[in-house]
Amino acid sequence: MSTLAPTFDGIPGLFAPIRSTAQSDPAKELDKLHERVREHILKSYVMSNATEKVLTELKEIRSEASRIGWDGYNARPLDPASYNFAIRFLNSLPTSAPLPEVSADTDGEVALDWIFGERKALTVSIGPTGRCTFAWMLGQKTNQGTDWIDDEIPETIVFALDQLARQTGTIRVR
Repeated sequence: MSTLAPTFDGIPGLFAPIRSTAQSDPAKELDKLHERVREHILKSYVMSNATEKVLTELKEIRSEASRIGWDGYNARPLDPASYNFAIRFLNSLPTSAPLPEVSADTDGEVALDWIFGERKALTVSIGPTGRCTFAWMLGQKTNQGTDWIDDEIPETIVFALDQLARQTGTIRVR
């Protein structure tokens, strides 16, 4: 069985969705068991409180940005598909990952921002097709690109978040 669970500063995201390509019946049963344990633990108050707060903020933003011109100009309404992909993204974050600030982009996409300090940030814009446009900086080092949400958070974004969290010591195990 081939699995890859994102880690942040060596702290494994034990309750991140499992990434497996195994096809045997025992492997599939293990995946199901892992997912049931993950869902049970994430429903606990301690584990779910922070994520629920971010998901509630996203729901409020969806309501506020639901019409043309919600920004006082000509912003497009938040795309329902972008909203759904953002929920999948947030629910897929490893438990050891810091949570982002959420907002709506004027083009109808969802924006996720992690600010770790001066010249230490990651921003991800999630579109209606699952496209993630991202940019990050760590001091003088910068990177940007595009990736796609499948069943998990794109590795390029996991890498960027991991690098920022390691360098700034903002690891938080929920």
